[in-house]
Amino acid sequence: MAEDEWIIRTIKKRNEQGLEELIHKYGGLLKAIIQKQLYALPGHQDECLNDVFLAVWNNIEQYDVSKSSFKNWIAVIARYRSINTLKKYKNELKTVSWEEALETEYVHNDKPLSQELWEIKLEELLAPLNEKDHKLFKDLFESQDSTDVIAEKHGLSRGALYSRFSRGKSKLRRHFKKRGESRNE
Repeated sequence: MAEDEWIIRTIKKRNEQGLEELIHKYGGLLKAIIQKQLYALPGHQDECLNDVFLAVWNNIEQYDVSKSSFKNWIAVIARYRSINTLKKYKNELKTVSWEEALETEYVHNDKPLSQELWEIKLEELLAPLNEKDHKLFKDLFESQDSTDVIAEKHGLSRGALYSRFSRGKSKLRRHFKKRGESRNE
């Protein structure tokens, strides 16, 4: 907490050392929040991160210690800046078929946090599936093997693999559609 207070005081004095310490202490957290929101726009993640640091620099006077911790305050800024960036560049998003997504290799950063976030999101996404389909989908998303190798690994023909995948996609869509509707009520 004392370190956060030092960062706040230093930034308020317009001393760049405060910003450097902010980047050192919370840069990884802010980057993870932005990557989570802008996973489909990797080219805009650094721009968004810079916008977050600029927003903290320009709005440090608005921070109120009685309302939240400094860490939470900057995390909220990162979340909203990334959502705004997503809205701004939504026309750059490319719709990809499931088959294309299977053939595209997902590239992780070498950072363990990014790997951990990917695994958490994948587990959340696949939670509605039964154990057998869960393993199949996980292999399809995480393995670098071809669909033929994955089908063989699960004792399926390529056609059966695509059929199971199609049924699983439908189940996931229904689940998340219901979940979205229940949140709006």
